[in-house]
Amino acid sequence: MQQQPDPAQLRTALTNRLCIRSILTRHLRFIGPGILASVAYLDPGNWATDLQAGSTYGYSHLCVILVSSFFAILLQILCTRLGYVTGKDLAQQCRLHLYHRARLTMFWRWGVLYPLYLICEAGIIFTDLAELIGSAMALNMLIPDLPLWAGVLLTSLDVFIVLLAFNSYPSSSSSSSTRIFEAAISLLVLAVFVSFAVLLAKVDPDWGKAFKGFVPSHRMVAGGGLYQAIAIIGATVMPHALFLGSRVAITDRTVEDDSDVNKDEEQDKTMKQIKLGDQAEDEGLAKRVQMQSHLKHASWDLGLSLFTIALPVNAAILILAAAAFSREGGNADETVVADLFSAHSLLRARLGRAAAYIFALALLFSGQAASITVTLAGQIVSEGFLEWRTNPIVRRLVTRLVGIVPAAVVAGAVGVKGMDTLLVGSQVALSLALPFVIGPLLFVTSNHQTMTIDLAMDKEIVTGSQPLLSTTLPANLPLSLEGQATKELAQDNKPVPVHHSFANSRFIIALTLAIMVVVCAANVYAIVQLASNN
Repeated sequence: MQQQPDPAQLRTALTNRLCIRSILTRHLRFIGPGILASVAYLDPGNWATDLQAGSTYGYSHLCVILVSSFFAILLQILCTRLGYVTGKDLAQQCRLHLYHRARLTMFWRWGVLYPLYLICEAGIIFTDLAELIGSAMALNMLIPDLPLWAGVLLTSLDVFIVLLAFNSYPSSSSSSSTRIFEAAISLLVLAVFVSFAVLLAKVDPDWGKAFKGFVPSHRMVAGGGLYQAIAIIGATVMPHALFLGSRVAITDRTVEDDSDVNKDEEQDKTMKQIKLGDQAEDEGLAKRVQMQSHLKHASWDLGLSLFTIALPVNAAILILAAAAFSREGGNADETVVADLFSAHSLLRARLGRAAAYIFALALLFSGQAASITVTLAGQIVSEGFLEWRTNPIVRRLVTRLVGIVPAAVVAGAVGVKGMDTLLVGSQVALSLALPFVIGPLLFVTSNHQTMTIDLAMDKEIVTGSQPLLSTTLPANLPLSLEGQATKELAQDNKPVPVHHSFANSRFIIALTLAIMVVVCAANVYAIVQLASNN
C-alpha cells in the first residue's frame, strides 16, 4: 500500500517553494538597472585602454581594473540611493539646489548651474562619439567595403529606431515595456560576455599569471604604467552612467501585490490600537524598513551586476591582449595595440578569421548597447538641468544628431587614423568632465536635508470615522478612528518625531573624496603629459 504524503510536509515544501520563487522574482526586478549600468563600462573606450595595457604590461593592470570597478560600484550605488530616496535624478537635483538660491541667484544660475550643464552635455556628446566610432569600426571590420562614415550613419539609425520603440523609458513605474527594453539590453551584454568567453578559450591564457595580476605589483607604475593605470580609471567611471543610474532608480520595482499580502492582518491590528500615535510610529517604522529593504536589494543587485558582468568583460579584454600580444603571454615580440583595427588584424593573423569575426561582433554589440544608454542619458541631462519639456522622440533625435555630425565628418575626411584620434580624445574629455559629476553627486547625497524622509504624522482631532490626512505616509494607510481614540488623541496632541536620514556616512564621504582626488590627479597628470608631448 502506497504511503500517503504528510500534509504538514507538503505545506512546508510548498511554502519553501513559494518563498524561493518570491525571492528570485524580487531580485529579477532589480537586475535591469545593474545591467544598464554595466553597459557604460563595456564601451569602446574601455576596449582601447584595456587592449593597450594588456599588450604592453601583460596582466599587471588587472588590479587597476578591479579597483576602478569598485569605484564605479560605489558611485552607482550613491546614484541609486539618490534617485530612490528623493524621487529625482542627479540632473534634477542640481537644478533644485542651484536655480532658486536665495542669495546671489544669478551667480548660482549662470555661473554654476548652466556651466555645469554644458560640461555634462559635452561629456554626453563625447561619450556618444566613442560609441558611434566603436560601432562604425566594428561594421567596417565585418564589412570591409563599407565606408566608415556610412557605418556611423547606420549605427545611428538603428539605435534611434530602438529608442523610438521604447519612447517612454525610463518611466516611474515598472511596466512590460520597461522589462522588454532592459531584457533587450541584457541580450546585447550577454552576447559580449559570451564572445569574450569564446575568445579566451581560443587564446588559452596563463591563468596563474592572470590571477596574480589582480594583486598590486611594481609593473603597475613602472615606466609608463602609471599613465596607463590612470587611463583605465578614467575610461571605467563614466559620467553618463551616473545620470542614468539615478533616473532608473526612481522606477518603482516592487511587486504590486506585496503591499496587500498582510493587508487584512494589518487592518485588524490597527483597529485594535487605541492611540493614533502608536499607529503612526508603526507605519513610520514600516516605511523606513521598506525603503531600507528596497535600497539593500537595489544596491546588492547593482553591485553584483557590475562585479559579475562589467568587471569580467573588462578583465577579459586585458587578458586577451596580454595572452595574444605581450611577452608575458608567451609571445616572442611584444606588440603594442594602438587601436581597435590593429587588435582585429593581429587576432586574425594569430588566432584565425573566426576569432577576428567574434571580436568585431562583440565590439558591435557593446557599441550598440552603450550608444542606446548614452542617448537616454542625454535626454535625462537636458530634462533635469533645463526642464526641457518636449516629445521624447525630438529630444533623442537632437541628441543623436549632435553626435552623428562630428563622427561622420571625421570618418569621411581622415578615415581610420582620424577615428582613432577622436576615440582617444573623447576619453580624455570624459575624464576631465568626471569631477564635475562626482562633486554634485557627493554634495547632494551627503546633504541631510535632501536625503532625509519625514515619517512623522501630525495628530489632528477628527470626528467619527473622518480620515486623518498626511502627505508623508502611504495613500493606502488605514486611518479610520474610533470615538475613544479621538478623545485620547485630543489629550495627547503631539507629533510623532519619526524621520530617517539616508545621507552618506563620514566613511563614504571620505572614500568618495578619495576617488575624486584620484580622478583629478589623473587629469592633471594627463594634461602635463600632453603638454610635454609624451
